[in-house]
Amino acid sequence: MIKIILLSHGPLCEGMLTTLEMIAGSQKDIYTVQLHPGESPDSYRAKVVSILEKDEDKSLVFCDLKGGTPYNTAAFLKKDHQISLITGMNLPMLISVVTSRNDSSNVEELTQIALDRMNLGVELINLKKGDNKRGKLSLNKNR
Repeated sequence: MIKIILLSHGPLCEGMLTTLEMIAGSQKDIYTVQLHPGESPDSYRAKVVSILEKDEDKSLVFCDLKGGTPYNTAAFLKKDHQISLITGMNLPMLISVVTSRNDSSNVEELTQIALDRMNLGVELINLKKGDNKRGKLSLNKNR
């Protein structure tokens, strides 16, 4: 199964994984590496490398922000490791990827799923006072 690595400043990546598993169930081969305040780039890079070296298969790496230490670390490691790097990770993107991932998945198809416009998760909900529209509290229409 394709290995997924979530990188972030602080505990965002761990929170994403916890929330992802709350929605999509327990996941295998997903790792998180948070950058701690004051941590050196070299120390952070060593943690990411230790995950990448667990096997030599391609990995899908998500990071929180382009240009920060987690992103720069992964971009630097692309020269020695087979990774697909996606920045701007969000929950809809991760849900789509993990619910599509199986033993026959490849990094290229999972990357395309992550980058699908439907997974951006950004939308303006413009409800005005007096509208007859209501937010649903349940996906079950019978409740």
